[in-house]
Amino acid sequence: MEPDIVGMRLAGDVAGLSEVMRSGPSPYTVWAVDLLGDIGGRAAADALFDCVDRPDAYPRWLHLHALSALAALRDRRALPVILGQVRRGAPGEGARAIRMYEDLGAIGGPEAVRELVHRLGDPRPPRVVVEAVARLRPPEAVPVLMAALWGLLPGDELHAVEALGAMRDPRTGPALLFLVHSKGTSPRLRRAAVLALAEIPEDSWPPPAGLSPEVMLRRALRDPDAETARPAAALLARTSNGRDQLRAHLMDTVPGRTAAYRAPDCSAVTVCALIQERPELFGPARDYRDVPTLIELLGKESAAPVRRAAAGALGAIGGEKGAAALLAALGDARIGDAVARALSVLPAPPVWELLAALGDGSPGARDRRRGAAVALGLLECAEAAPLLLAALDAENTRDVRSAAADALGALRHAPAADRLAALAGDGEEPGTLRARAVHALGLIGARESLPVLLAAARDPLEPVRVQAAQALGRFPGAEAADALGELAAGDASRDVARGAVRALVLIGVQGAHVLASMAEPSRFRRDVGHELVAALARCPGAAAVAALAGLSVSPEVEDMHLPAAEALADRRSPDCVAPLAALLTAERSTYLRDPALRGLAALDTEEADAHVIAYCRTNGLATGEARAALRTVADRRR
Repeated sequence: MEPDIVGMRLAGDVAGLSEVMRSGPSPYTVWAVDLLGDIGGRAAADALFDCVDRPDAYPRWLHLHALSALAALRDRRALPVILGQVRRGAPGEGARAIRMYEDLGAIGGPEAVRELVHRLGDPRPPRVVVEAVARLRPPEAVPVLMAALWGLLPGDELHAVEALGAMRDPRTGPALLFLVHSKGTSPRLRRAAVLALAEIPEDSWPPPAGLSPEVMLRRALRDPDAETARPAAALLARTSNGRDQLRAHLMDTVPGRTAAYRAPDCSAVTVCALIQERPELFGPARDYRDVPTLIELLGKESAAPVRRAAAGALGAIGGEKGAAALLAALGDARIGDAVARALSVLPAPPVWELLAALGDGSPGARDRRRGAAVALGLLECAEAAPLLLAALDAENTRDVRSAAADALGALRHAPAADRLAALAGDGEEPGTLRARAVHALGLIGARESLPVLLAAARDPLEPVRVQAAQALGRFPGAEAADALGELAAGDASRDVARGAVRALVLIGVQGAHVLASMAEPSRFRRDVGHELVAALARCPGAAAVAALAGLSVSPEVEDMHLPAAEALADRRSPDCVAPLAALLTAERSTYLRDPALRGLAALDTEEADAHVIAYCRTNGLATGEARAALRTVADRRR
């Protein structure tokens, strides 16, 4: 007769599980070990140690499994046994070796650390040893780990570098700086070394090195990969000398520098990004050169990415000279949006100057008017509304009118709804302009705009329909829900359909019912299947649960089974008990049982717990998810 180990786990019956370990049929002996490890406490640890101490009294090899369970409990009685096996070479090179080194890392303590550090001295130490040392972070491992790094080059060095970063020890700095500085370092390794250096606490920076860290980080700062250059810039910003190095790179990208002294443009972009993140470290109060350098980089001789980055940095620093330079660049079509954003974030935005630029109707002021409209919209400046309405007039260029529509939408300026509606419905106007007007109407949300948006949802132009779908999500009601349902189910554009599915979530109950109807096999649209599941997951109510349940088992949509099951499990709702329980017995969907168990265990209801217990009794505890679900139920019953 098979033992009721599930009942024993629920009752915390250590003696019963110990008996199963000694004489129970396989695989119950292994499961009993796992359950004793879950129970924990002195009695369970004693039972596990008895298996380790008297292996001949238990089934073959079970003591190795008990040894790992004991290590997970951090019971130090396991340590001499593990150390003895490791020193005799018993683990070999396979999975058992990995498990033993992991066990040493789990127990910790001086003896375990000494053995792991000793193993770091092997010609090519196993990765599991390096990772165990990184978790324990013993100071004495730093020199050996650095020595191991050179033995792992090339090929296996990345995890050693990551381990050095985990140590957060300034003694790792010289080796890591060497890797960053060396020409022979691969891009991936240089990035890993910079990220490891970033783990060194700021109060221990700079680390001791043969060359100054400012010199050794130069190559990383000039790297075109932002994931390498950004952390290098942040490291340089830690010290006064490092910030001077950043300033030097910024000045060395100014147009006119001779080739021998010129820094790559990507350096300027990196430094400007840092200035935006840490403006308190730069500007006139810190160094008189910062603003003049950025103004030079803003000039037309610089590359467009550099000019946009310089605009962002000037916006972060602020000041009269920076604001004046930004205003002067407002009419540059290539960087106008970046300049407008920078003006909008200035500590003291030049609102009156922007209003004057917006009202300037002269022929040469078109680009300045557009930039001013963008900036005033970002500032949500109500005083700009009359000028923005005037900018919608047909005698203005399309760019100016589009920017004005965007700004009016950002202002949520209700009096503009009629003008925007007329613009959106005028088939003679450019499609992009009409799409912007539709977007603005959605932001304003005036009820009288709904007929215009419903018409826009049927517009022949895709950009207009995309914006209409997004806008209709802000109009709860059956009309908007039905229109979005038609777009989601039948529009030829996937972008329009996806936008409609996302918008239906915002509609409320009616939107949920439309989404649920789309889960039916006859209406299901495969190219928006994942968006549909995500939308149903956000919808409350029984209709959404039923739709997800259908998608999790329907043979017509097999690729949706797992996402739908995961969505049901994550709802944490009692009405999900029945569909999750059904997944536990579905014949062709065994891979759905793990999320179903997880979802049922999280519900904390008697019905859900009963399904978990019944499943574990019937199917056993072969999977980690089954054991975890039973653990959750048992822990609540303590």
